[in-house]
Amino acid sequence: NDLFPKLDGMFAVAIWDSQRRCLVVARDRVGEKPLYIGRAGDGWAIASELKALLLHPRLDRAIDPAAVEQYLAFDYVVGPRTILRNVQKLRAGHVGTISVDGFVSVPYWTLRFESSGTSLPTAIERLDQILDESVRRRMLADVPLGLFLSGGLDSSTVGYYMRRHSKSVKAFTIGFEVPAFDETDQASVVARHLGLDHEIEVLSEEAVLNLIPQLTAILDEPMADPSIIPTYLLSLFARRSVTVALGGDGSDELLMGYRTYQALKIAGGLDVLPFGARSVLAAIARRLPDRTGSTYGKARRLMAGMDVPAEARLLHRLGSFGTAARSMINPVLRAELGQAVEIDPLEEIRSSTIGGRDWADRTIATYVRGYLQEDILVKVDRASMAASLEVRAPFLAPALIDYLGTVSSTMKLAGFERKHLLRRLMRGRIPDVIIDRPKQGFGAPLDSWFRASLAGFAADVLDPERVEASGLLDAHRASILLAEHRKGNADHGNRLWSAIGLQLWHEHWMTSRPLDDA
Repeated sequence: NDLFPKLDGMFAVAIWDSQRRCLVVARDRVGEKPLYIGRAGDGWAIASELKALLLHPRLDRAIDPAAVEQYLAFDYVVGPRTILRNVQKLRAGHVGTISVDGFVSVPYWTLRFESSGTSLPTAIERLDQILDESVRRRMLADVPLGLFLSGGLDSSTVGYYMRRHSKSVKAFTIGFEVPAFDETDQASVVARHLGLDHEIEVLSEEAVLNLIPQLTAILDEPMADPSIIPTYLLSLFARRSVTVALGGDGSDELLMGYRTYQALKIAGGLDVLPFGARSVLAAIARRLPDRTGSTYGKARRLMAGMDVPAEARLLHRLGSFGTAARSMINPVLRAELGQAVEIDPLEEIRSSTIGGRDWADRTIATYVRGYLQEDILVKVDRASMAASLEVRAPFLAPALIDYLGTVSSTMKLAGFERKHLLRRLMRGRIPDVIIDRPKQGFGAPLDSWFRASLAGFAADVLDPERVEASGLLDAHRASILLAEHRKGNADHGNRLWSAIGLQLWHEHWMTSRPLDDA
Protein backbone atom coordinates (compact mmCIF):
# COMPACT_ATOMS: atom_id res chain seq x y z
CA ASN A 1 0.00 0.00 0.00
CA ASP A 2 2.97 2.35 0.52
CA LEU A 3 4.54 1.50 -2.83
CA PHE A 4 1.80 2.17 -5.35
CA PRO A 5 0.96 5.81 -4.44
CA LYS A 6 4.60 6.66 -5.23
CA LEU A 7 4.47 5.37 -8.80
CA ASP A 8 4.09 7.86 -11.66
CA GLY A 9 2.94 6.12 -14.80
CA MET A 10 0.69 3.39 -16.13
CA PHE A 11 0.84 -0.11 -14.75
CA ALA A 12 -0.98 -3.31 -13.88
CA VAL A 13 1.07 -5.60 -11.65
CA ALA A 14 0.89 -8.88 -9.78
CA ILE A 15 3.45 -9.65 -7.05
CA TRP A 16 3.66 -12.88 -5.08
CA ASP A 17 4.06 -12.20 -1.34
CA SER A 18 5.74 -15.36 -0.06
CA GLN A 19 5.51 -14.29 3.59
CA ARG A 20 1.76 -13.68 3.58
CA ARG A 21 1.12 -16.40 1.00
CA CYS A 22 -0.97 -14.15 -1.22
CA LEU A 23 -0.84 -12.54 -4.63
CA VAL A 24 -0.81 -8.72 -4.53
CA VAL A 25 -2.37 -7.01 -7.55
CA ALA A 26 -2.55 -3.30 -8.34
CA ARG A 27 -3.55 -0.95 -11.12
CA ASP A 28 -2.60 2.65 -11.92
CA ARG A 29 -4.71 5.55 -10.70
CA VAL A 30 -6.97 6.11 -13.69
CA GLY A 31 -6.84 2.72 -15.36
CA GLU A 32 -4.48 3.24 -18.26
CA LYS A 33 -3.62 -0.45 -18.03
CA PRO A 34 -6.21 -3.21 -17.47
CA LEU A 35 -6.22 -6.11 -15.02
CA TYR A 36 -8.85 -8.85 -15.04
CA ILE A 37 -9.49 -11.31 -12.22
CA GLY A 38 -11.53 -14.42 -12.88
CA ARG A 39 -12.92 -17.20 -10.74
CA ALA A 40 -11.77 -20.45 -12.34
CA GLY A 41 -13.18 -23.48 -10.55
CA ASP A 42 -11.89 -23.36 -6.98
CA GLY A 43 -8.99 -21.13 -8.00
CA TRP A 44 -8.28 -17.72 -9.49
CA ALA A 45 -6.88 -16.53 -12.80
CA ILE A 46 -5.55 -13.06 -13.61
CA ALA A 47 -4.56 -11.44 -16.90
CA SER A 48 -4.13 -8.06 -18.54
CA GLU A 49 -6.52 -9.14 -21.29
CA LEU A 50 -9.90 -10.82 -21.07
CA LYS A 51 -9.07 -13.06 -24.03
CA ALA A 52 -6.29 -14.69 -22.00
CA LEU A 53 -8.79 -15.69 -19.31
CA LEU A 54 -11.13 -17.09 -21.96
CA LEU A 55 -8.50 -19.75 -22.65
CA HIS A 56 -8.68 -21.06 -19.09
CA PRO A 57 -10.47 -24.44 -19.20
CA ARG A 58 -12.15 -23.94 -15.80
CA LEU A 59 -13.42 -20.40 -16.35
CA ASP A 60 -17.22 -20.16 -16.49
CA ARG A 61 -18.04 -18.02 -19.54
CA ALA A 62 -21.55 -17.09 -18.38
CA ILE A 63 -22.67 -13.65 -19.61
CA ASP A 64 -23.66 -11.06 -17.01
CA PRO A 65 -27.06 -9.68 -18.14
CA ALA A 66 -26.56 -6.49 -16.11
CA ALA A 67 -23.29 -5.91 -17.96
CA VAL A 68 -25.11 -6.25 -21.28
CA GLU A 69 -27.56 -3.59 -20.12
CA GLN A 70 -24.70 -1.32 -19.04
CA TYR A 71 -22.94 -1.75 -22.36
CA LEU A 72 -26.04 -0.84 -24.34
CA ALA A 73 -26.79 2.10 -22.04
CA PHE A 74 -23.30 3.63 -21.84
CA ASP A 75 -21.36 1.96 -24.73
CA TYR A 76 -19.07 0.27 -22.20
CA VAL A 77 -19.25 -1.81 -19.03
CA VAL A 78 -18.44 0.08 -15.83
CA GLY A 79 -15.86 -1.64 -13.60
CA PRO A 80 -15.50 -3.69 -11.52
CA ARG A 81 -18.17 -5.48 -13.57
CA THR A 82 -17.22 -7.08 -16.89
CA ILE A 83 -19.29 -8.69 -19.62
CA LEU A 84 -18.65 -12.07 -17.93
CA ARG A 85 -20.35 -12.90 -14.63
CA ASN A 86 -17.30 -14.59 -13.10
CA VAL A 87 -14.68 -12.06 -14.15
CA GLN A 88 -14.12 -8.62 -12.69
CA LYS A 89 -11.80 -5.71 -13.40
CA LEU A 90 -9.54 -4.53 -10.63
CA ARG A 91 -10.71 -0.98 -10.02
CA ALA A 92 -8.31 1.77 -11.08
CA GLY A 93 -6.29 3.14 -8.18
CA HIS A 94 -6.80 -0.05 -6.16
CA VAL A 95 -4.54 -2.68 -4.65
CA GLY A 96 -5.89 -6.15 -3.94
CA THR A 97 -4.88 -9.51 -2.54
CA ILE A 98 -5.78 -13.00 -3.70
CA SER A 99 -5.36 -15.76 -1.14
CA VAL A 100 -7.07 -18.87 0.20
CA ASP A 101 -9.50 -16.47 1.87
CA GLY A 102 -10.58 -15.01 -1.47
CA PHE A 103 -10.09 -11.68 -3.22
CA VAL A 104 -10.31 -8.26 -1.57
CA SER A 105 -9.25 -4.82 -2.80
CA VAL A 106 -8.92 -1.34 -1.31
CA PRO A 107 -8.15 2.05 -2.87
CA TYR A 108 -4.62 3.41 -2.54
CA TRP A 109 -5.62 6.64 -4.32
CA THR A 110 -8.85 8.59 -4.59
CA LEU A 111 -9.90 11.39 -6.93
CA ARG A 112 -10.14 14.50 -4.76
CA PHE A 113 -11.73 17.93 -5.15
CA GLU A 114 -10.52 20.28 -2.43
CA SER A 115 -10.48 24.01 -3.18
CA SER A 116 -7.21 25.81 -2.52
CA GLY A 117 -8.41 29.28 -3.46
CA THR A 118 -5.49 29.69 -5.87
CA SER A 119 -5.49 32.62 -8.31
CA LEU A 120 -5.64 32.23 -12.09
CA PRO A 121 -2.04 33.45 -12.68
CA THR A 122 -0.76 31.02 -10.05
CA ALA A 123 -2.79 28.18 -11.55
CA ILE A 124 -1.39 28.92 -15.03
CA GLU A 125 2.17 28.95 -13.70
CA ARG A 126 1.71 25.70 -11.79
CA LEU A 127 0.03 23.99 -14.75
CA ASP A 128 3.03 24.97 -16.88
CA GLN A 129 5.46 23.45 -14.38
CA ILE A 130 3.58 20.18 -13.95
CA LEU A 131 2.96 19.66 -17.68
CA ASP A 132 6.60 20.37 -18.49
CA GLU A 133 7.80 17.79 -15.95
CA SER A 134 5.17 15.25 -16.97
CA VAL A 135 6.15 15.42 -20.64
CA ARG A 136 9.86 15.27 -19.76
CA ARG A 137 9.35 12.10 -17.72
CA ARG A 138 7.24 10.44 -20.39
CA MET A 139 9.88 11.15 -23.01
CA LEU A 140 12.37 8.95 -21.15
CA ALA A 141 12.80 5.92 -23.41
CA ASP A 142 15.54 3.78 -24.88
CA VAL A 143 13.50 3.28 -28.06
CA PRO A 144 12.30 5.67 -30.81
CA LEU A 145 9.58 8.04 -29.57
CA GLY A 146 7.01 10.26 -31.28
CA LEU A 147 3.78 12.24 -30.93
CA PHE A 148 0.16 11.60 -31.89
CA LEU A 149 -0.70 14.97 -33.47
CA SER A 150 -4.34 15.66 -34.30
CA GLY A 151 -4.14 19.41 -34.72
CA GLY A 152 -6.20 20.03 -31.59
CA LEU A 153 -5.19 21.96 -28.48
CA ASP A 154 -4.24 18.92 -26.39
CA SER A 155 -1.83 17.15 -28.73
CA SER A 156 -0.40 20.52 -29.80
CA THR A 157 0.30 21.30 -26.15
CA VAL A 158 2.13 18.01 -25.71
CA GLY A 159 4.10 18.74 -28.88
CA TYR A 160 5.11 22.16 -27.53
CA TYR A 161 6.57 20.66 -24.36
CA MET A 162 8.26 17.84 -26.27
CA ARG A 163 10.11 20.45 -28.34
CA ARG A 164 11.30 22.04 -25.10
CA HIS A 165 13.16 18.84 -24.32
CA SER A 166 14.21 17.62 -27.76
CA LYS A 167 15.57 19.25 -30.89
CA SER A 168 13.83 16.67 -33.05
CA VAL A 169 10.30 15.36 -32.48
CA LYS A 170 8.53 13.00 -34.85
CA ALA A 171 4.79 13.67 -35.14
CA PHE A 172 2.20 11.45 -36.81
CA THR A 173 -1.20 12.38 -38.23
CA ILE A 174 -3.81 10.26 -39.94
CA GLY A 175 -5.78 12.01 -42.67
CA PHE A 176 -9.05 10.94 -44.27
CA GLU A 177 -10.65 11.67 -47.60
CA VAL A 178 -13.88 12.17 -45.66
CA PRO A 179 -13.80 15.87 -44.61
CA ALA A 180 -15.93 15.22 -41.51
CA PHE A 181 -12.98 13.83 -39.61
CA ASP A 182 -9.87 15.06 -41.39
CA GLU A 183 -7.53 17.32 -39.38
CA THR A 184 -4.37 17.23 -41.46
CA ASP A 185 -4.45 20.95 -42.30
CA GLN A 186 -4.59 21.96 -38.64
CA ALA A 187 -1.93 19.43 -37.68
CA SER A 188 0.36 20.80 -40.40
CA VAL A 189 -0.04 24.33 -39.02
CA VAL A 190 1.09 23.17 -35.58
CA ALA A 191 3.94 21.07 -36.95
CA ARG A 192 5.36 23.98 -38.95
CA HIS A 193 5.02 26.35 -35.99
CA LEU A 194 6.79 24.00 -33.57
CA GLY A 195 9.29 22.62 -36.06
CA LEU A 196 8.14 19.01 -35.78
CA ASP A 197 9.21 16.22 -38.12
CA HIS A 198 5.69 15.64 -39.37
CA GLU A 199 4.44 12.55 -41.20
CA ILE A 200 0.91 12.27 -42.64
CA GLU A 201 -0.93 9.29 -44.05
CA VAL A 202 -4.21 9.92 -45.87
CA LEU A 203 -6.66 7.02 -46.04
CA SER A 204 -9.66 6.46 -48.25
CA GLU A 205 -13.15 5.79 -46.94
CA GLU A 206 -12.81 2.28 -48.35
CA ALA A 207 -9.75 1.63 -46.18
CA VAL A 208 -11.67 2.76 -43.10
CA LEU A 209 -14.72 0.64 -43.90
CA ASN A 210 -12.61 -2.44 -44.60
CA LEU A 211 -11.16 -2.22 -41.10
CA ILE A 212 -14.52 -2.30 -39.29
CA PRO A 213 -15.13 -6.07 -39.38
CA GLN A 214 -11.64 -6.58 -37.91
CA LEU A 215 -12.20 -4.45 -34.81
CA THR A 216 -13.75 -7.24 -32.77
CA ALA A 217 -10.42 -9.07 -32.81
CA ILE A 218 -8.90 -6.05 -31.03
CA LEU A 219 -11.72 -5.61 -28.49
CA ASP A 220 -11.97 -8.73 -26.36
CA GLU A 221 -14.58 -6.94 -24.25
CA PRO A 222 -17.30 -4.96 -26.07
CA MET A 223 -16.83 -1.17 -26.25
CA ALA A 224 -18.81 0.89 -28.77
CA ASP A 225 -16.59 3.87 -29.57
CA PRO A 226 -16.06 4.25 -33.34
CA SER A 227 -13.00 6.44 -32.73
CA ILE A 228 -11.06 3.23 -32.20
CA ILE A 229 -10.85 3.20 -36.01
CA PRO A 230 -8.51 6.21 -36.38
CA THR A 231 -6.72 5.32 -33.14
CA TYR A 232 -5.78 1.90 -34.49
CA LEU A 233 -4.86 3.24 -37.93
CA LEU A 234 -2.71 5.97 -36.34
CA SER A 235 -1.02 3.40 -34.10
CA LEU A 236 -0.17 1.22 -37.10
CA PHE A 237 1.19 4.25 -38.97
CA ALA A 238 3.33 5.51 -36.07
CA ARG A 239 4.66 2.04 -35.28
CA ARG A 240 6.50 1.96 -38.60
CA SER A 241 8.86 4.59 -37.17
CA VAL A 242 8.60 4.59 -33.35
CA THR A 243 7.89 2.28 -30.43
CA VAL A 244 6.49 4.86 -27.99
CA ALA A 245 4.12 7.78 -28.66
CA LEU A 246 2.77 10.56 -26.47
CA GLY A 247 -0.86 11.66 -26.77
CA GLY A 248 -3.27 14.24 -25.38
CA ASP A 249 -5.75 11.95 -23.62
CA GLY A 250 -7.19 13.14 -20.30
CA SER A 251 -7.22 16.86 -20.96
CA ASP A 252 -10.85 17.05 -22.08
CA GLU A 253 -12.06 15.32 -18.92
CA LEU A 254 -9.86 17.10 -16.36
CA LEU A 255 -9.87 20.58 -17.90
CA MET A 256 -13.52 20.59 -19.06
CA GLY A 257 -12.98 20.44 -22.79
CA TYR A 258 -16.15 18.70 -23.94
CA ARG A 259 -19.19 20.57 -25.24
CA THR A 260 -21.17 18.49 -22.77
CA TYR A 261 -19.83 20.68 -19.97
CA GLN A 262 -21.42 23.71 -21.62
CA ALA A 263 -24.71 21.88 -22.14
CA LEU A 264 -24.80 20.65 -18.54
CA LYS A 265 -24.10 24.17 -17.31
CA ILE A 266 -27.14 25.40 -19.24
CA ALA A 267 -29.24 22.52 -17.92
CA GLY A 268 -27.95 23.19 -14.42
CA GLY A 269 -29.18 26.76 -14.69
CA LEU A 270 -32.69 25.36 -15.08
CA ASP A 271 -32.42 23.59 -11.73
CA VAL A 272 -34.04 26.64 -10.16
CA LEU A 273 -37.30 25.36 -11.64
CA PRO A 274 -39.46 23.14 -9.41
CA PHE A 275 -38.81 19.41 -9.81
CA GLY A 276 -42.27 18.92 -11.31
CA ALA A 277 -41.57 21.46 -14.06
CA ARG A 278 -38.20 19.87 -14.81
CA SER A 279 -39.82 16.44 -14.99
CA VAL A 280 -42.34 17.72 -17.53
CA LEU A 281 -39.57 19.27 -19.65
CA ALA A 282 -37.59 16.02 -19.48
CA ALA A 283 -40.64 14.00 -20.54
CA ILE A 284 -41.28 16.35 -23.48
CA ALA A 285 -37.62 16.21 -24.51
CA ARG A 286 -37.66 12.41 -24.62
CA ARG A 287 -40.48 12.56 -27.17
CA LEU A 288 -38.55 14.83 -29.54
CA PRO A 289 -37.10 13.27 -32.72
CA ASP A 290 -33.76 11.64 -31.97
CA ARG A 291 -31.86 12.96 -34.98
CA THR A 292 -28.10 13.38 -34.68
CA GLY A 293 -26.99 16.99 -35.11
CA SER A 294 -30.49 18.42 -35.58
CA THR A 295 -31.96 21.16 -33.37
CA TYR A 296 -34.51 18.70 -32.00
CA GLY A 297 -31.80 16.13 -31.35
CA LYS A 298 -29.64 18.62 -29.45
CA ALA A 299 -32.61 19.82 -27.38
CA ARG A 300 -33.54 16.23 -26.62
CA ARG A 301 -30.06 15.40 -25.35
CA LEU A 302 -29.86 18.62 -23.35
CA MET A 303 -33.15 18.28 -21.47
CA ALA A 304 -33.85 14.54 -21.35
CA GLY A 305 -32.00 14.17 -18.06
CA MET A 306 -33.22 17.27 -16.27
CA ASP A 307 -35.06 15.21 -13.66
CA VAL A 308 -31.90 13.36 -12.55
CA PRO A 309 -28.63 14.44 -10.83
CA ALA A 310 -25.82 16.08 -12.83
CA GLU A 311 -23.78 12.88 -12.98
CA ALA A 312 -26.73 10.95 -14.42
CA ARG A 313 -27.34 13.69 -16.99
CA LEU A 314 -23.90 13.01 -18.39
CA LEU A 315 -24.66 9.30 -18.73
CA HIS A 316 -27.93 10.20 -20.50
CA ARG A 317 -25.95 12.17 -23.08
CA LEU A 318 -23.07 9.80 -23.73
CA GLY A 319 -24.60 6.36 -24.21
CA SER A 320 -26.21 5.02 -27.38
CA PHE A 321 -29.36 3.53 -25.84
CA GLY A 322 -29.49 5.17 -22.39
CA THR A 323 -32.66 4.26 -20.53
CA ALA A 324 -33.89 2.25 -23.54
CA ALA A 325 -31.08 -0.29 -23.11
CA ARG A 326 -33.20 -2.92 -21.38
CA SER A 327 -35.67 -3.10 -24.27
CA MET A 328 -32.83 -4.13 -26.61
CA ILE A 329 -31.82 -7.16 -24.54
CA ASN A 330 -32.93 -10.64 -25.55
CA PRO A 331 -36.13 -11.47 -23.57
CA VAL A 332 -34.58 -14.60 -22.04
CA LEU A 333 -31.52 -12.68 -20.85
CA ARG A 334 -33.73 -9.78 -19.77
CA ALA A 335 -35.62 -12.11 -17.42
CA GLU A 336 -32.36 -12.81 -15.60
CA LEU A 337 -31.78 -9.14 -14.79
CA GLY A 338 -33.80 -9.38 -11.60
CA GLN A 339 -31.37 -11.99 -10.30
CA ALA A 340 -28.23 -10.02 -11.18
CA VAL A 341 -26.08 -8.39 -8.52
CA GLU A 342 -26.82 -4.68 -8.69
CA ILE A 343 -23.83 -2.35 -9.01
CA ASP A 344 -24.92 1.25 -9.48
CA PRO A 345 -22.29 2.90 -11.74
CA LEU A 346 -23.01 6.30 -10.22
CA GLU A 347 -22.47 4.92 -6.73
CA GLU A 348 -19.19 3.44 -7.93
CA ILE A 349 -18.13 6.90 -9.11
CA ARG A 350 -19.25 8.64 -5.92
CA SER A 351 -17.49 6.12 -3.69
CA SER A 352 -14.21 6.66 -5.56
CA THR A 353 -14.31 10.45 -5.18
CA ILE A 354 -13.63 12.77 -2.24
CA GLY A 355 -15.12 16.26 -2.26
CA GLY A 356 -16.92 17.52 -5.32
CA ARG A 357 -18.08 21.02 -4.57
CA ASP A 358 -20.53 21.52 -7.43
CA TRP A 359 -22.05 19.96 -10.54
CA ALA A 360 -18.81 20.60 -12.45
CA ASP A 361 -16.62 18.62 -10.05
CA ARG A 362 -19.13 15.78 -9.97
CA THR A 363 -19.29 15.74 -13.76
CA ILE A 364 -15.50 15.69 -14.04
CA ALA A 365 -15.47 12.72 -11.65
CA THR A 366 -18.10 10.96 -13.77
CA TYR A 367 -16.08 11.57 -16.91
CA VAL A 368 -12.82 10.36 -15.32
CA ARG A 369 -14.25 7.27 -13.63
CA GLY A 370 -16.64 6.47 -16.47
CA TYR A 371 -15.91 7.66 -20.00
CA LEU A 372 -12.14 8.19 -19.66
CA GLN A 373 -11.48 5.01 -17.71
CA GLU A 374 -13.85 2.63 -19.48
CA ASP A 375 -13.87 4.06 -23.02
CA ILE A 376 -10.98 6.36 -23.96
CA LEU A 377 -8.20 4.50 -22.16
CA VAL A 378 -9.54 1.09 -23.19
CA LYS A 379 -9.66 2.25 -26.81
CA VAL A 380 -6.10 3.62 -26.73
CA ASP A 381 -4.69 0.60 -24.92
CA ARG A 382 -6.31 -2.01 -27.17
CA ALA A 383 -5.61 -0.16 -30.42
CA SER A 384 -1.99 0.69 -29.61
CA MET A 385 -1.15 -2.72 -28.15
CA ALA A 386 -2.59 -4.39 -31.26
CA ALA A 387 -0.01 -2.38 -33.20
CA SER A 388 2.80 -3.13 -30.67
CA LEU A 389 2.98 0.55 -29.75
CA GLU A 390 3.11 2.08 -26.27
CA VAL A 391 1.10 5.30 -25.82
CA ARG A 392 1.76 7.59 -22.84
CA ALA A 393 -0.53 10.36 -21.58
CA PRO A 394 1.17 13.38 -19.95
CA PHE A 395 -2.19 14.89 -18.93
CA LEU A 396 -2.76 11.88 -16.66
CA ALA A 397 0.27 12.49 -14.45
CA PRO A 398 -0.75 11.98 -10.79
CA ALA A 399 0.63 15.41 -9.87
CA LEU A 400 -1.52 17.06 -12.55
CA ILE A 401 -4.71 15.20 -11.60
CA ASP A 402 -4.21 16.02 -7.93
CA TYR A 403 -3.45 19.68 -8.62
CA LEU A 404 -6.40 20.24 -10.92
CA GLY A 405 -8.63 18.89 -8.15
CA THR A 406 -7.69 21.98 -6.14
CA VAL A 407 -8.43 24.43 -8.97
CA SER A 408 -11.87 26.01 -9.18
CA SER A 409 -14.06 24.76 -12.02
CA THR A 410 -14.60 28.41 -13.02
CA MET A 411 -10.98 28.48 -14.23
CA LYS A 412 -11.59 25.42 -16.40
CA LEU A 413 -14.96 26.54 -17.76
CA ALA A 414 -14.95 30.34 -17.70
CA GLY A 415 -18.42 31.44 -18.72
CA PHE A 416 -18.84 29.06 -21.65
CA GLU A 417 -15.19 28.91 -22.71
CA ARG A 418 -14.02 25.33 -22.33
CA LYS A 419 -10.46 24.57 -21.16
CA HIS A 420 -9.99 28.22 -20.23
CA LEU A 421 -6.95 27.48 -18.06
CA LEU A 422 -5.12 25.57 -20.79
CA ARG A 423 -6.02 28.13 -23.45
CA ARG A 424 -4.56 30.91 -21.30
CA LEU A 425 -1.39 28.88 -20.76
CA MET A 426 -0.85 28.13 -24.44
CA ARG A 427 -1.80 31.52 -25.88
CA GLY A 428 1.29 32.81 -27.71
CA ARG A 429 2.95 29.39 -27.66
CA ILE A 430 0.95 27.73 -30.41
CA PRO A 431 -1.05 29.44 -33.19
CA ASP A 432 -4.29 31.17 -32.15
CA VAL A 433 -6.14 29.32 -34.90
CA ILE A 434 -5.48 26.10 -32.98
CA ILE A 435 -6.39 27.54 -29.58
CA ASP A 436 -9.63 29.10 -30.82
CA ARG A 437 -10.88 26.39 -33.20
CA PRO A 438 -13.93 24.35 -32.18
CA LYS A 439 -13.27 20.89 -30.81
CA GLN A 440 -13.35 18.23 -33.52
CA GLY A 441 -13.65 14.62 -32.49
CA PHE A 442 -13.88 11.61 -34.76
CA GLY A 443 -17.29 12.30 -36.29
CA ALA A 444 -17.70 9.01 -38.11
CA PRO A 445 -20.71 9.35 -40.45
CA LEU A 446 -22.41 6.27 -39.01
CA ASP A 447 -25.88 7.43 -40.06
CA SER A 448 -24.96 7.60 -43.75
CA TRP A 449 -22.71 4.52 -43.62
CA PHE A 450 -25.53 2.31 -42.36
CA ARG A 451 -27.82 3.58 -45.12
CA ALA A 452 -25.25 3.08 -47.88
CA SER A 453 -21.74 1.61 -47.62
CA LEU A 454 -22.46 -0.55 -44.57
CA ALA A 455 -26.16 -1.26 -45.19
CA GLY A 456 -25.58 -4.82 -46.33
CA PHE A 457 -23.05 -5.47 -43.57
CA ALA A 458 -25.51 -4.24 -40.91
CA ALA A 459 -28.37 -6.32 -42.33
CA ASP A 460 -26.18 -9.43 -42.34
CA VAL A 461 -24.89 -9.01 -38.77
CA LEU A 462 -28.36 -8.18 -37.40
CA ASP A 463 -30.13 -10.94 -39.32
CA PRO A 464 -32.84 -12.22 -36.91
CA GLU A 465 -31.65 -15.83 -36.98
CA ARG A 466 -28.08 -14.75 -36.32
CA VAL A 467 -29.12 -12.46 -33.46
CA GLU A 468 -31.32 -15.13 -31.89
CA ALA A 469 -28.46 -17.62 -32.04
CA SER A 470 -26.24 -15.35 -29.93
CA GLY A 471 -29.01 -14.64 -27.44
CA LEU A 472 -27.87 -11.18 -26.33
CA LEU A 473 -30.07 -8.82 -28.35
CA ASP A 474 -33.80 -8.70 -28.98
CA ALA A 475 -33.93 -9.75 -32.64
CA HIS A 476 -37.29 -8.06 -33.24
CA ARG A 477 -36.15 -4.74 -31.75
CA ALA A 478 -32.90 -4.90 -33.74
CA SER A 479 -34.87 -5.40 -36.97
CA ILE A 480 -37.12 -2.43 -36.16
CA LEU A 481 -34.07 -0.30 -35.42
CA LEU A 482 -32.49 -1.20 -38.74
CA ALA A 483 -35.71 -0.63 -40.71
CA GLU A 484 -36.39 2.77 -39.13
CA HIS A 485 -32.85 3.86 -39.90
CA ARG A 486 -32.91 2.68 -43.50
CA LYS A 487 -36.19 4.47 -44.19
CA GLY A 488 -34.85 7.67 -42.67
CA ASN A 489 -37.50 7.72 -39.96
CA ALA A 490 -34.77 8.05 -37.31
CA ASP A 491 -31.00 8.33 -36.99
CA HIS A 492 -29.92 5.16 -35.22
CA GLY A 493 -26.30 5.15 -36.40
CA ASN A 494 -24.76 5.04 -32.92
CA ARG A 495 -27.27 2.47 -31.70
CA LEU A 496 -26.65 0.22 -34.69
CA TRP A 497 -22.90 0.50 -34.13
CA SER A 498 -23.41 -0.53 -30.50
CA ALA A 499 -25.70 -3.46 -31.34
CA ILE A 500 -23.48 -4.70 -34.17
CA GLY A 501 -20.41 -4.48 -31.95
CA LEU A 502 -22.04 -6.63 -29.27
CA GLN A 503 -23.24 -9.20 -31.80
CA LEU A 504 -19.83 -9.51 -33.45
CA TRP A 505 -18.08 -9.67 -30.08
CA HIS A 506 -20.18 -12.64 -29.02
CA GLU A 507 -19.65 -14.47 -32.30
CA HIS A 508 -15.91 -13.90 -32.28
CA TRP A 509 -15.08 -14.56 -28.64
CA MET A 510 -17.89 -16.74 -27.28
CA THR A 511 -18.60 -19.08 -30.20
CA SER A 512 -16.55 -20.86 -32.85
CA ARG A 513 -17.90 -18.67 -35.66
CA PRO A 514 -14.90 -17.01 -37.40
CA LEU A 515 -14.96 -13.22 -37.70
CA ASP A 516 -14.29 -13.49 -41.45
CA ASP A 517 -17.76 -15.00 -41.84
CA ALA A 518 -19.39 -11.94 -40.26
